[in-house]
Amino acid sequence: MKKILKKVVKAILCILLILVFAFISLFIWDRVGFWWREITFKPKPELTVIGKPFIDFEAELPDSTVHRFSEYAGKGQYVLLDFWASWCGPCIRSFPMLKEFHEKYHEKGLLIIGISADRNPDAWHYALGQHACPWPMLHETIDSQKNHISASDLYSITGFPTFVLLDPEGQVIFSPYEEHGYTEDERKQLIEKLAEIFEE
Repeated sequence: MKKILKKVVKAILCILLILVFAFISLFIWDRVGFWWREITFKPKPELTVIGKPFIDFEAELPDSTVHRFSEYAGKGQYVLLDFWASWCGPCIRSFPMLKEFHEKYHEKGLLIIGISADRNPDAWHYALGQHACPWPMLHETIDSQKNHISASDLYSITGFPTFVLLDPEGQVIFSPYEEHGYTEDERKQLIEKLAEIFEE
């Protein structure tokens, strides 16, 4: 009986080790894939700056249907783009703030759209199931017609999360490119900007 129990314990430990190894491998592969794309596909397009129109791109919904960002932007509502990834701790920690934005401002005309840079779609789907964000979540695709430029490349995203706010006409009105991703200052600036728009 003891021998059988030892074998069972060993088998369980082996399975756990395999799962841990698989998770770590997926994480490393996802990060290496992003870094490799950053190094390989140069030069990047010019940065989108305040006052310029949005850049269109293709991305997939969780049901694998492909949509263009122009289906959402410039349609008479404010759009907050959230560039994120499942392996990014600050991205996950920003979800409560975004859920608060959604609850306070969605009915007033704010649409949040998540753009995942995950190289592994399974990691993206798992994160969606874990965090249940109530706004459209898209997974960026690489458009072969644009020299393998993804949504993150088009917007010159260098850190996650990065937020880009568009006005109802599709003009960029908030874009923290100088900060290279999420900072406490950016969080405060975004909160103030949305309050200025929706709480007048």
